[in-house]
Amino acid sequence: MNLKRYRVNNIKEALKEIKQDLGSDAMIVSTRQVRESTGAFGMFGKTMLEVTAAPAEKKKESGLSVPAAKAIKAYSGTVETGESALSNTFLTPRNSPALSLTDETRKLMQPIQKELQGIRLTLGDLSTHSAGFDEHIMGELKNELGEMRQMLNIMASRSGSLTDPDLPENLLLLYQQMKFGGLEERFARRLVLEAERNMSAEDAENFPYVKIFIARMLMKIVKITRGLEGLKQKQRIVALLGPTGVGKTTTAAKIASEQMQKYKRKVALISVDTNRSSAAEQLRSFAKKISAPFSIVKDKAELNRIIVSYEDYDSIIIDTDGFSQRNDTQLYEMRELFDERGRIHNTLVLSATSKDSDMIEVTRKFGCMPLDSIIFTKLDESAAYGSLFNHAIRFKKPLSYLTLGQEVPTDLEVASRERLVDLLLNISGT
Repeated sequence: MNLKRYRVNNIKEALKEIKQDLGSDAMIVSTRQVRESTGAFGMFGKTMLEVTAAPAEKKKESGLSVPAAKAIKAYSGTVETGESALSNTFLTPRNSPALSLTDETRKLMQPIQKELQGIRLTLGDLSTHSAGFDEHIMGELKNELGEMRQMLNIMASRSGSLTDPDLPENLLLLYQQMKFGGLEERFARRLVLEAERNMSAEDAENFPYVKIFIARMLMKIVKITRGLEGLKQKQRIVALLGPTGVGKTTTAAKIASEQMQKYKRKVALISVDTNRSSAAEQLRSFAKKISAPFSIVKDKAELNRIIVSYEDYDSIIIDTDGFSQRNDTQLYEMRELFDERGRIHNTLVLSATSKDSDMIEVTRKFGCMPLDSIIFTKLDESAAYGSLFNHAIRFKKPLSYLTLGQEVPTDLEVASRERLVDLLLNISGT
């Protein structure tokens, strides 16, 4: 991507130069305040605004995205208290232009509408006549219904076009920056429109104020657990669930090290190994290195017995087999082990490098078990962090940890709202 930097006195000047050089569709990548080096030893330099921009890329045809869940709850207040008014839903932005459907689009949508009706009838029939029907299967049908609704929405939007909202320049700048950082357009739009409604015109001219205002709004979206410190149980038992390749075993080792080194707790390690994977041996080797007890289990009876045998330990970290979210057989085997709520804290491990659509599918599929929190790994391999907020808005699951590399135990962070917002808006670099 061709990036170009501008050092200007204000946002208006930046937007004018960017439009002249890169066109009106250019995207703002980042903004920060810098001091020019003038005078002796670089003192007395003038504060400038540095804006990085990129020319618009040609839009690629992409598959249909999966629908978002209901939006985050409303909150109100001021920037001084860290609160700002958000609507009950992110899904239907106010002030958006009405979209009209062409005859061609209506024809395309007819079979989808019929299929929607069929799914509704199926769901209704199942709920009436099959009280004992498996809850997860019912959930899958509901997901399918939601996806069909999303198809209709997308097809409707293709018959019209949504342009950037009419906003003060500072809000428009941050809107583009959030979109470039991976935050879904409708979520970014909702944020800036709510921000505009809750600040004065004078405040909207103050870029640092506007940026902190948006940052505080974003912070209200994210829930956190403070690592394992938010767990209510005296004995902390956590199971790491998720697909292959997201870094569960390494993360289990990092958490075990954190518990031993930072909190001086007695730690035991368990590996659920139904496929004789190399991960179990990797964790066994680590347990030996830190002199922690280690066990391998294959079913729920063994798991319960081993947990009871570790009753004198403060923290028990359970690693699990990695497998595709589309492997229903293994999903249900794992569900047999972790379907109870309360005793074991189930945390889903996701890679920050994954596509939004993949994260949604994984979370839905592994949602056949109670999911208490999320761990995002491989932040060091990602350049855009909006997907973390997209996920938080859709599923409302709290975040417990972030990982930023392979080093044990150093590349582990307890998830915090401030850190997540900084990743998206680059507050610390401003």
